[in-house]
Amino acid sequence: MANPPGNHQQEANQASSFNGAHLNNGNPVPETSGSGMKHNPGISLDWTLEEQAILDDGLKKYASEPSIIRYAKIALQLQNKTVRDVALRCRWMTKKENSKRRKEEHNIARKSKDKKERVADPTAKPTQFAARPSLPPYAPPMIPMDYDDGIPYRAIGGVTGELLEQNAHAFNQISANLAAFQIQENIGLLCQTRDNILKIMNEYNEADASTSSETERRAS
Repeated sequence: MANPPGNHQQEANQASSFNGAHLNNGNPVPETSGSGMKHNPGISLDWTLEEQAILDDGLKKYASEPSIIRYAKIALQLQNKTVRDVALRCRWMTKKENSKRRKEEHNIARKSKDKKERVADPTAKPTQFAARPSLPPYAPPMIPMDYDDGIPYRAIGGVTGELLEQNAHAFNQISANLAAFQIQENIGLLCQTRDNILKIMNEYNEADASTSSETERRAS
C-alpha cells in the first residue's frame, strides 16, 4: 500500500536530524524550532569519564569549527547529551579553568610578596632560627668571666677590674646570642663593652698624667 502524501518527506527529514541539529551540505545546523532536539527537557549535570573523554577529544578535533557546529558534532557522539548539555559543559569547563588560573596567579603573587618582605626585613631570618629549640652543632668558645690572660679581675681591683668583669659577662652573653641567632640582642651589649673600654682608657690616661705630675714635682 502506498504511503500517504507527505509521509516520505517527513521520514527523510527525521533521518537527517541528530541531537537537535540538521545536516546542511554535510554540516550540522541547529534546529530553530526545537522539534528535532533530543527529548530531554532538563540539563544533564552528570558526566561520566567516558563522556568527558569524548568531549575533550571533540573539542580538539573540531577546534577550527564554529562553536555551535562543534557542539553539535560532539553531541552526535554522546547518546545521553544534547547540544545544550555540551555547550553548558564547555562553559563550566572554561569558568573552572579561569578560576584555577586566577588562583595560581594569586599564589605566585603572594609568594613573591612574602619573598620580598623577607629580603627587606633582615630580622625575619634570625627570628625564624631563634624559634628553633636546637642550637647549631658548634658554639663560639665562652670567655672565662674571672680571668684575663691568667690574671683574676678581682686582683686588678678598682674601677678597671669591675669594668673588665662587666665586659667578660657581656662577651659571654654575646656568644650565647650568636649561638641562638639573636643578633639584635647584641647591639646594646656591644655598646656597653665599648663604653667600658673607653672608661678604662680614660682612667689609665688620668693615672698616667697624675704620675707624670708627681715625677716632675719631685724632680723640681
